[in-house]
Amino acid sequence: MDRWPDLHDATLESLELHWSSGEAVMRIRTGDAAHPQRVIVASGVLRLRCDRQLPWGASASINVVRGPTAAGDGASVLEIEMQSGDVILIETGAFTLQDAK
Repeated sequence: MDRWPDLHDATLESLELHWSSGEAVMRIRTGDAAHPQRVIVASGVLRLRCDRQLPWGASASINVVRGPTAAGDGASVLEIEMQSGDVILIETGAFTLQDAK
């Protein structure tokens, strides 16, 4: 997978899990004029952890994205650390990062 752009300070607008298809979709507003709206699509979701305990205070902004990295058995893991201190973890078969339509 190509290196993903820096998503620091981008805003997570929504996270949807489509249970029957195993697809998770994250909509992100970047503030980048060339790519103002991005979508992360996770296909074949095996695990999704989405804490929202706000240990650093309320925020919808992304602090850092780690991954995707190999997790074994052909799966990949993506961790999104929010500026609230929470971490969203997705383990899946494949990730794509694309411009929103």
